[in-house]
Amino acid sequence: MRSKSFFYLSSLLSIFLCISCHQKSDEELLRLERTKLKEKLESQSVLFYKLFKIVLRTQTAENAKQIPGSEHLQKINSRIIQAIDTTKSDTTYISLEDMVLAYKEYNDLKDFALTTDEDMYPTLLETFFKMHTGETPALSHTNISYAELFGWDNNMEHTFLSTTNTSARRTELALYEGSRVDTEHEKDMERRCLYKMQKGLLFITEDFPYLSEHELTSNHEWLEKDGQSYQYSFFRNLIPTGTNKDTYHYAHGINLICRGLSRIKMDREDKKKLALQDFEAFLSDANAIGLNDELVWLVATYVALEREDNQTALANLKKLEKSTIFSNEDKAILHSGIEYLEAKEDNKASNLITDKVFMGKIAIQYFITQMKKVDWKKYTGARPEVATLMRYNEQIQQQLEKVKTTATLDNLKKEGGGLLDKAKKVIQ
Repeated sequence: MRSKSFFYLSSLLSIFLCISCHQKSDEELLRLERTKLKEKLESQSVLFYKLFKIVLRTQTAENAKQIPGSEHLQKINSRIIQAIDTTKSDTTYISLEDMVLAYKEYNDLKDFALTTDEDMYPTLLETFFKMHTGETPALSHTNISYAELFGWDNNMEHTFLSTTNTSARRTELALYEGSRVDTEHEKDMERRCLYKMQKGLLFITEDFPYLSEHELTSNHEWLEKDGQSYQYSFFRNLIPTGTNKDTYHYAHGINLICRGLSRIKMDREDKKKLALQDFEAFLSDANAIGLNDELVWLVATYVALEREDNQTALANLKKLEKSTIFSNEDKAILHSGIEYLEAKEDNKASNLITDKVFMGKIAIQYFITQMKKVDWKKYTGARPEVATLMRYNEQIQQQLEKVKTTATLDNLKKEGGGLLDKAKKVIQ
């Protein structure tokens, strides 16, 4: 009898240990996401994009040699810039032969792109400044750098490009640019706060919840400890009032809502409880500054459903349904939630509206709408190189897609024998 009891106890202990071994810690899951991110940033699309940028950034770098074997990549870059510069031609023509040769150069240089830090070269904005003015950004008589002169450095440029690529749904490139932002060594604490928030939101969008939580928790700790002494001038664009206390509450609250979104994506009960605490704290911040918009209604709906306060949930769902920033598909889901609550089918309403995918989708749409309200000229200046950067970022995506889709043997077959024979020699 005693041996049987020992056997059962040993079996139960073995099962418990086995289950425990399969429950990974937050640190382990964070490491796994870092590995997954690294793999994603080594895709063909990202490396091709990065290589184009490096080739361009070396063109005005002092004492920097042009990258050997990148002649056709340079040619495409030059033609893109020529086309978007309003003082020159307004058309971009890139021959099929140049596309094939550029693709060959990419294949030869992708290891270089993989291992090279693009930030060792001048920013794109600094490069365009040189192209527009013919001057070196560091003025010889003052030795003031472009970053010092205009407040634009690598972190600012990567954040700007990540945000614009996110708005345009170019997710891989947004993720690459966002991952390049070095928040830990950023000396301007307000910028550091904004960059961490932007990275946290980006990681939520791309399904890296543990990376997101890591960035946003670090940011939350700083906001709680030292954040109240800053002005958060960026957030003055987005809230009805503009005192330092108000902008602090807004920054603190937005950071909380982003962290809450990352936590509900983890599909864990312990994290779901922490997310609910974050959402409730966000509503407290929103109430302190009189914020009453779609994000507040969404979070209030979630909290009310979790707390089984159906009347509050119903009132906020009706406000959300009337909003103009959501798609017809999203409004149909919101309407279904209203019908379920009115029919006393509480569980169906809760499962529908508190779904992690739906919550994230609605919140991201809200943030994209908010970013479009920002007057970026206040932060980038009305300088010609800024307009060039924005148009270059748009054009480079189009040309990259053309090169990748056109410079293949299947597509070249459609163009006829002569070019196909030439293409085979350079890409095989």
